[in-house]
Amino acid sequence: MAIPEAQLETWAAIGAQVTSKDTYADIKAVLEHADAPFRSRQPCVFLQGSYGNDTNVRTESDVDIVIRMDSVFYYDISALSADDHKAFTRDHPPSEYRLQEFKAEVVQWLVANYSSDVDVGNKAVTIAARGNRRKADVLISAKHKRFYYAGFMGTDSVEGVKFLTRNGQWIVNYPQLHSTNLTTRHQATNNWLKPAARILKNMRSRATEAGILSTGVAPSYYIEGLLYNVPVHLFGKSYADTVWNCLNWLLQVDKSEFRCANEQHTLLAADSSVSWHPDHCRAFLDGLAAFWNTWP
Repeated sequence: MAIPEAQLETWAAIGAQVTSKDTYADIKAVLEHADAPFRSRQPCVFLQGSYGNDTNVRTESDVDIVIRMDSVFYYDISALSADDHKAFTRDHPPSEYRLQEFKAEVVQWLVANYSSDVDVGNKAVTIAARGNRRKADVLISAKHKRFYYAGFMGTDSVEGVKFLTRNGQWIVNYPQLHSTNLTTRHQATNNWLKPAARILKNMRSRATEAGILSTGVAPSYYIEGLLYNVPVHLFGKSYADTVWNCLNWLLQVDKSEFRCANEQHTLLAADSSVSWHPDHCRAFLDGLAAFWNTWP
């Protein structure tokens, strides 16, 4: 039996806004404070994740924040010609100030302001919930530019962030491109995509509680990326039509060429820190189909 439209409408509703907004404002003010020891490093603070993309649901309480050092940028020039490569390295000598120093200063400043509520994780620094403040994850990063040859226009670049995990892995991602592209696609679907993402996230939570899905198999970022690849004509009419049409198409189509919403990474890959394992994607889709077909 299909899930009733009334239930889907409930799941399509956006999650907490006021407390998330206040949490972001509080932490952003701390990170941008004039007395912050890293102030001269031109920190840029912005949102990423479900709250930042308006796809958060009630069960997702975290506020995901990025602080990016803009005074120094890392780069990828592997796509440039030998001459352009040589010219670039000549004009951009290495900086003495590195992301490691910036990260240490940001962590120290967060501890000074939030004390024992701060926990340094593998990728982000978590600030625990307290009072009306929601739990937040702060990703400490530097600006990253991927340069490429743009024909008669010469070289161009795509901007993202680069960060260092606690276990020593460097990762490049593009949260602002993800947000911009996802919103553009959402508008192309007549504003059906983001509610559909919230429905799928709620279905994921219920399917996990029912033992149909394993915990952690479908991060919200990848659910958004999955829907980003669905043709726009499959969205609309009703939530039931939208979910059914999207799931049915995703279960049947070849997904090997899918791109993340940032358009810089492949969505599905077995050995990548920025892609979704294909087996996990398949388990997610099969699990949602089973959850849909066995409702209630």
